[in-house]
Amino acid sequence: MKKLICMLCALSLCAAMFAACSKDESSSAAQDSSTSTSQAAEDSSSAEQDSSSAETSSDSGDAASEEADTEKLASIVSALEEVNPINNPRAITSDDVEFNMNMTPDNLVAFQGDVTNTQSDCGLVFVAQVKDGTMDTVLEELEAYRQSMTSSLYVEFADKVAKAEDARIVSKDNIVVMVISSIDGPDYADIDAAIESALS
Repeated sequence: MKKLICMLCALSLCAAMFAACSKDESSSAAQDSSTSTSQAAEDSSSAEQDSSSAETSSDSGDAASEEADTEKLASIVSALEEVNPINNPRAITSDDVEFNMNMTPDNLVAFQGDVTNTQSDCGLVFVAQVKDGTMDTVLEELEAYRQSMTSSLYVEFADKVAKAEDARIVSKDNIVVMVISSIDGPDYADIDAAIESALS
């Protein structure tokens, strides 16, 4: 009987020892797995932060290079309107740019200008700062606008058609200018000189 009790005690101790060892191993494995998962999450988070930082840095670089130079635009408009005063002027709005001039607003950083609000006149001064890589498209859209005025918009007014046909569309660097002489405005030689001076 004593032998049986001793054997049962020994078996109990062995079972307890195996259970404890098994628990330590599974706890260690779980801890290793948790540490590994935590490390992977940290690495992923760090990679996302680096990527986000790079994007932010890139975006801020783009923003800096595409910052609107409103003072320059206003200065050019003022210089051109000094030579070619707009009769009864109305500021050109984003709706005018998109719907009347059929331009793509996303191609422009900023714009300023005036158009006559008098039906019998056609004076216009438009100056825009263009986004990098979009100048060709902007020039095509302005040319299409000029042609639309000469083919349909001013059909009943021959003098307006003639002024619109001679409209000036000039670009330099990232600035584009469109000028239509007012009916009683200067001839285009004066406007050409003003554009060249304003863009220099």
